[in-house]
Amino acid sequence: MTGLEVLNVVMARIGTGSGVTSIHAELKGVLYDISSRADFLTGEAQVTTAAGQAAYDAPAGLKRVYESYVDGSAPLEVKTFRDYLKHVADPTSQQGEPTMYARRHGKLYFWPVPDGVYSVNVDYARYHPETFTQILFGAEFAEAILEGVIAALYQGQLFEKLRLAEKRITSRDVVRDRDADRIDADPAEYKVEENVDESVKDDSDVLVYRFDGAFPEIRRHSEAYEAEIAKLIANMDIDTETVLVEYRDI
Repeated sequence: MTGLEVLNVVMARIGTGSGVTSIHAELKGVLYDISSRADFLTGEAQVTTAAGQAAYDAPAGLKRVYESYVDGSAPLEVKTFRDYLKHVADPTSQQGEPTMYARRHGKLYFWPVPDGVYSVNVDYARYHPETFTQILFGAEFAEAILEGVIAALYQGQLFEKLRLAEKRITSRDVVRDRDADRIDADPAEYKVEENVDESVKDDSDVLVYRFDGAFPEIRRHSEAYEAEIAKLIANMDIDTETVLVEYRDI
């Protein structure tokens, strides 16, 4: 699934007259949000150590480490970064094969500090990347993505367009509408009656209609998005080969 495919379906649902030409920001936010709800995306990476170096870049998009281990050895024990600092500050500590690790600011810290080259395997959950060609989620996520993007549009681009499209009803409009209701009124000549108070002869605002933030489209698509997320989370523990779910459009 690509961003263009999502855009085409979104445009079919909300209409080409909406003025929306890009959903890049909305799609990026929805993909990140979905990946943050549960461990839908996982990966494996291998970190190659060097003698005397303790800190290494964590895998891109790392959310949570399930397990890390050196080939042929037991899993590394998870420690806090403070534990790491205590270790490196200990003058009696020696280098060797890592048996522990900590996370801090996008880095993985191994200790004992490696005394050579080791292959540390990292099994982890990840966030969806911000830059992508293909969306990493499978077809079963299509409806959640679509509803999420549409909800984001109604809260962002479309909300702003509709919010700015306000309708002003002036005092003069009120008088004209009243005169138009008279049986003998000439629709071509709506005039303010001479005996009407001067305050209603101008174009001062009486009412201003603006787009309401409680617009039902926002609520409807947001609720549909949350329902799809809940379904996906519930299905995580079910054998997907025995579950048949129909997804629309993509």
